[in-house]
Amino acid sequence: MDWEEPDDWAMGVASSRAAPYDGDRRLLQGDSVSPKPSIKLKQLRTSLPAWSPPAWLLIATGIALASSTLSVRHADAEEAGASAAPLVDSSATPPAKHPADPTPDEIDGWIEKLSDDEFAVRQTASEQLLEAGMRARGPLLKVVDGPDPETRAAARRLVALIDRTEFQRRLSAFAADVDGSQGLTLPGWDKYRELIGNDPAARDLFVDMQRQEAAMLSAVFGISTQPAHEIWEQRMQRLVQWGVTSGNQNTAPPLGSCAAMVFLGTAGEMELSDRGAMLVDLLLQRPPLRDALQVDDDRNAIRRLATGWIIHCPNKSDMVLQRRLSAASRHNYSEALPLALEIAGGDPQYLRVQPQTRATAVLLVGQLGKREHAERLEPMLKDATVCFAPGGVQAGQSPNQVQVRDVALVVMLHLTGQRPPDYGYVHARMQSSGHFHLQTLFLADDQQREAAITRWQAWKADQEQGDN
Repeated sequence: MDWEEPDDWAMGVASSRAAPYDGDRRLLQGDSVSPKPSIKLKQLRTSLPAWSPPAWLLIATGIALASSTLSVRHADAEEAGASAAPLVDSSATPPAKHPADPTPDEIDGWIEKLSDDEFAVRQTASEQLLEAGMRARGPLLKVVDGPDPETRAAARRLVALIDRTEFQRRLSAFAADVDGSQGLTLPGWDKYRELIGNDPAARDLFVDMQRQEAAMLSAVFGISTQPAHEIWEQRMQRLVQWGVTSGNQNTAPPLGSCAAMVFLGTAGEMELSDRGAMLVDLLLQRPPLRDALQVDDDRNAIRRLATGWIIHCPNKSDMVLQRRLSAASRHNYSEALPLALEIAGGDPQYLRVQPQTRATAVLLVGQLGKREHAERLEPMLKDATVCFAPGGVQAGQSPNQVQVRDVALVVMLHLTGQRPPDYGYVHARMQSSGHFHLQTLFLADDQQREAAITRWQAWKADQEQGDN
């Protein structure tokens, strides 16, 4: 009898060498081991330990979700309130043509042959299943946890190859649909479109994100049992330390990867930790995102993405809010003004923020706001909470301490075109960006504060009388 050494296709060790579809065909042929004259050892092969794929490959197979969630809705069906159209509109992205579509019985027969004694039979069956593509995926999934180790390994490998091939085909169709007229979608697209838009620049960036981080996007927006937030945070750490880990300080990580990670930082599906939010902020300050953010243009999709994270980040801890407000100030994002007003005004979701965080939000209102926003800050003139004091925030009267009402009044004076020194704030200093230095907004005592507030109220009364 013939000895047949187990081929590494069946054992799955070629998983890291996967290529696009044509390459996969060559992979199947090139990875095989030529049969050697000896005896059959069916019993030996079935006793070999089952191949257990690493976690990253299990995540990678999440690309299948891109296949299963890509759909097309016809305009007339949507208007009529009908359910989604078939998986893919054949007029837009026709499935790969096969000489003859295999029947379910044929597919089941090929799957049985994945554990055949003869190498050539297994090889042919693998090629036929790969050629069948998505038609074979469901039946293969039924055996990925089956009793036969060789069938399990081959099925897992085939599913990964089919998923990648199908995903690449669908991604190409999405990229070609430059105006979105075909209604194609991919994991995360609905949220991304709502956050960033559907213009060509936004679509180009999304395609780049999918090319770089398809598995991560699928893990978050699809059906996955993997701890996506933990894997996302590890990936973020590598991107932030890219120059160090790559051995070349002059290299920057791929723009698509960075953009995808920032986008995922806006997702409510993610359990974004304080550390994760800090990594997003750091990534925004480093190439290539830092360079892209220098372009102050409404068409800049990266700028819209950064603004989206600042506004919609699900983490609302004081540390993260401080970072989000600082990022908005650093880049002068006027779109972040509503967030600053909500925090400053004590919106219910921000009732428990620290005084310094509230003061930082008020300062951002002063940088981004206009005259009409001064009235929104007026209730804060009653807030005597200390938000800054030399050596730290502390209760009681101390020299040079800053209270929340100090910050509110100085910003209101600035927004209404008045000079803070005229109200006693002779130390007030402003940056070129229009953002005051918090530690300079102090008065000697509460008596001076009451006098400054009284003067503001008199000025406001004069303005209202003049308007009447």
